[in-house]
Amino acid sequence: MNENMTVISADMFNEAVKSELTVSEAVELLRQCTKLRTLSDKLNAFARNRDIRSLLTEGILQNHPQSKREAVDRKVRNWLGNRQNSIAKADAIELCFVLGLDLDESNALLAMISEEGLHWRNPDEIPYIYALLHNMSYTEAQALHERVIGAIPKKSKLNSVTDYFTDTVRQEITSIESEDELTEYVAGAYQRLGNKHNRAYQFFCEMLDKLESPEIEESVAENNIYDEGVEDKKYSVGNIVRVYLHGDDLPHDTENRSSVVLTSLQRSIMQNWPSESVISRMKNRHVDVSRKVLILLFLATYDADDDIDIEEYYSSGDFEQEKTPDEIFREFYGSMNAMLKTCGFSKLDPRAAFDWIAIFCMCREDIFMLDSTLSEFLQDLFVEPDSSGNDMQN
Repeated sequence: MNENMTVISADMFNEAVKSELTVSEAVELLRQCTKLRTLSDKLNAFARNRDIRSLLTEGILQNHPQSKREAVDRKVRNWLGNRQNSIAKADAIELCFVLGLDLDESNALLAMISEEGLHWRNPDEIPYIYALLHNMSYTEAQALHERVIGAIPKKSKLNSVTDYFTDTVRQEITSIESEDELTEYVAGAYQRLGNKHNRAYQFFCEMLDKLESPEIEESVAENNIYDEGVEDKKYSVGNIVRVYLHGDDLPHDTENRSSVVLTSLQRSIMQNWPSESVISRMKNRHVDVSRKVLILLFLATYDADDDIDIEEYYSSGDFEQEKTPDEIFREFYGSMNAMLKTCGFSKLDPRAAFDWIAIFCMCREDIFMLDSTLSEFLQDLFVEPDSSGNDMQN
């Protein structure tokens, strides 16, 4: 399970999967943890022993000569001082050029910073992909971007629903050898491209549908737990967000910062947590599906026996050989990472707080208690002790 992990990541992973940890102990461990990956860690990982502050400052100033050194240096110091958790993807792409990264390294850095690599189907990112493939500078890449995007017919529109997938686009772009070919390609393929993730949207819809229209067990129906029309039972997006995506377990007054004071750890967990309006907009393809939403939906809907033909399973007698908790966890963990990779997102990172919580909940002995475990974890995490030692709800 720890293949290709650094020593620190492996340590964090092993802490998460300790079966003897209680939820309260896990929350406290995370609160006291000094191994969580910071923004500074992510940037320094690609510095190659160079002075990262000087490298970033000078590189950005070279790309933007009109900028003031003091302002750029302050921005870089904020990044390296971990005064923010992330960098806008457009800025992160520029840093790939400043750091002199190749395409694979750029994908790795972007996955760390923005949770997704370069999006091959996004016309805005295609020129930068081409520039990285051909060792161009950032200023050259910017100029190329302007020319390529400027050549797209004015009436062309991106198609939010398309079967044109990333693997196909990747093959087509990597075969392009000149700027003229690239310009012609983007202009011609523009209506088949898109700035949203198709596979992520497919997974999103499938999992959301499971929660909106759950299968009601016969025993439940026979006991008349639901009113007439049980076969038509549907849950609203609002209820799904509150219950299955744990909106009820988080502070509600997040708009009023004067009444909700969050720690750095709590802010990192709360960042991009989905609201009812966000899920509705994702459903209607007005915004892209996020990595955090996919993880939450996967945790809410995963069934280790989804791929089992129940009738064949029992007739074969295999039910006598039940899966061990470790086997269930390994399948769960592997399935989660496979989904994230397929969607172009980074796999679970045990040094990222939210991912660590997901791993901890996934490895509990009783997988059917996952939902209540996550709920308990979040409720405990968002209760801070006051100066007297008593718990204080935010």
